[in-house]
Amino acid sequence: MVIFLLLSIVFSTLTVSFFKLFELKGVRTFEAIVFNYLSCGIVGSILADKTVFTQSVWATSWYPYTLFLGFLFISIFLAIGITAQRMGVSVSMVAAKLSVMIPVIVAILLYKEQPGILQLIGIVFSLVAVVIMSTGNQTENNQSKLWYLPVLVFVGSGMIDSLLHFLEKKFIPAYSADTLVTTVFLNAFLLGSLALLVGIFRGKEKPDLKSALWGIALGIPNYFSMYFLVKTLEVSGAGTYVFPVNNIGIVLASTLSSILIFKEHMNNRKWLGLGLAIVAIILLSVHAS
Repeated sequence: MVIFLLLSIVFSTLTVSFFKLFELKGVRTFEAIVFNYLSCGIVGSILADKTVFTQSVWATSWYPYTLFLGFLFISIFLAIGITAQRMGVSVSMVAAKLSVMIPVIVAILLYKEQPGILQLIGIVFSLVAVVIMSTGNQTENNQSKLWYLPVLVFVGSGMIDSLLHFLEKKFIPAYSADTLVTTVFLNAFLLGSLALLVGIFRGKEKPDLKSALWGIALGIPNYFSMYFLVKTLEVSGAGTYVFPVNNIGIVLASTLSSILIFKEHMNNRKWLGLGLAIVAIILLSVHAS
C-alpha cells in the first residue's frame, strides 16, 4: 500500500506542475486537457488485462457514474490549471487536497467510519485554510477577485474523491481499478471533445498541434496519479486514512516544487494557509491511523 501511495503523490505533483509549463510554453490549457484524457485512456487500455471496449462497460450499472465523473474530471482539472496559473501551484493544490474533508464526511455518514474529535477539528481547520488561501492579498494581481477558483476546486475535488471511494466500495473488485479509471478518462475525453468541437465551430477555438502534444504528455502522469490512488484504496479500504495521507504528501511536494522550480512567491498569508492545511490533514488522518 505504501508504494502505491508514494507513486500517487509523485505522479500527482508532476501532473499539476505541467500547468505552469503550459503557461510558460504558451499552451492552450483546455485543448491540452482534452487530449490529456485521450492519452490517459490509451495508457489505461494498453496496461489493462481487458480493454473497456471488450467488457461492454456502457451496459454496467456503474457506467452512468463514470459519465458524471468524466464531466467533473475535465471541469475541475481545468479549474485546477487556471488556479495554478493565476494564483500559484500551492494555492491550487491546497484547495484540491483540503477537499479531503468531503470524502471523510461521506465515509463517516455512509460507511460508518467513526470520526474522532481531532478529525472534527481538522475539518474546521481545512475550511479556514481554504478561506485564507482563496482570498489572498489585494496587492498580488487582484487575486482576491479570483477567490471562486480555489473554492470550485475544493468542492469539485471533494466530489470526485467521494465518488471514487463509492465506486471502489461498490464495484471493485468485480471490475478492476484500471477498467474503472480508464472508463472515466475516456468519458472525459469524449465530453471534452464535444465542447472543443463546439468551440471550433463557433470560432472560439482552433486546432493547435502543440497543445495537443503537450496534453498527450500530461496524460501519462495524470493517469498514474489516479490509478495508484484507486489501487491504494483497493488495498487499504480505509478512506479516512488514505485520502488525508495522500493529500498532505501532494500539498508538501507540490509546494516545494513550485518554490524551487517555478520560483513561486509565498507571502505570509500563503504560509499561514499552508500551515493550517498541513495541520488539518494531519488531524484528519490521526484517528484512522
